[in-house]
Formats: sequence, structure tokens, C-alpha cells
Amino acid sequence: MRKTILAIATIALVGFYSCEPKKTITETTQTTEKTSVNQDALSVQKTTVVTNGYTVLQDNGQEKVVTLDHDETIVALENFPANAQSFIKENFSSSEVYYSIKEVDKSETKYKTQLKDGTKIEFDVNGDWKEVKNGMNKPIPTKFFPSNVLKYIQTNYSKIDVNKIEKDTKDKEIKVELIQNNLDLKFDLNGNFIKLN
Repeated sequence: MRKTILAIATIALVGFYSCEPKKTITETTQTTEKTSVNQDALSVQKTTVVTNGYTVLQDNGQEKVVTLDHDETIVALENFPANAQSFIKENFSSSEVYYSIKEVDKSETKYKTQLKDGTKIEFDVNGDWKEVKNGMNKPIPTKFFPSNVLKYIQTNYSKIDVNKIEKDTKDKEIKVELIQNNLDLKFDLNGNFIKLN
């Protein structure tokens, strides 16, 4: 009889403690969904966003919360390399930042940001741009393009806007995507035209 009572008490304690964390998670979720503003709710909401995910602007203009990958960290734009900060100030000074992420995996470190106009920018560990694109089919500025690439586009496609440029050091190419006619241009890393896709 004594063994039976101890077994029941043990099962009850295990059940009680295993339910306790679920209750805390539920309370946290409910707190973040409240619309009333108080200091505690704001603190919980900020913690939830920073620790679990961030909001992105999709190509259709809708917001979506994305869960952080294990190799991603939300960082302030001030923590990006100086080159990246200067690049954004010089080329996108009028647009607000939507999110900024540092991604560290086995092979490389990247910095990514999205602006309120939908432009996404990816930088390497030194803060040099790797990719600039606007998935919402809005034009991106071109003054930062390598001079040969910019000259080629201005000569051959002066009335067509660009919505993406990517510097691919592995393939040793610069890829440019034009909005109209869905044209893709390829250049070598020196900016010499290779082909049209």
C-alpha cells in the first residue's frame, strides 16, 4: 500500500512540474497578444521578438514573422561593419530599416537587412555588398554599381530600371536583373559584359 501511495505521489509531482512550463509559455503568448500598452507587456513583447524571430516584408507587401535560424542573431544596424553602414547611408538614406541580422555559419559571416521599401541588402564580413534586391519590383539605386556595369546599362538599357544586383565571388560574376522584360545580365567581376539571359 505504501509503495502504491508513493508511486501515485511521484506521478502527480512529475505531472505537476511538467505542466508548469506550459502554463508560463501560454501566459507569455497571451501577454504579447494584448493590445493594451503597459511597461511589462512591452518588455515581454520585445523579448519575444528578439529571441524567437523577426518581421519581414514579403514580395507581396504583406508582413510575416520569421523564426530566427540557429546561426542568426538580430543586431542593430550600428553593429554592422563600417562599410555596410556607409553604404546604406549613401544609397538608402531616405528608407527606414525593417530588420537587421548577423548570420554566422561554418563557411562565412553575413550581414542582412531589409528596408521599409522592400529592398534587401546582404553584406560580407567586411561590410562589402554581396546582393541588393527589391522583390517588390521597385527600382534600386545604381550609383554604387561598378563603373563598367553602370556604363553598359546606361548605354544599352537607359530606360529600364534595375531591381537586383548580385556579386558572386565563387562564380566570379556580377548578375544584374532588369525589371522590364525580365532580362538578366551577366558581367565578370571587372564589369565586362558576358551574356544576356
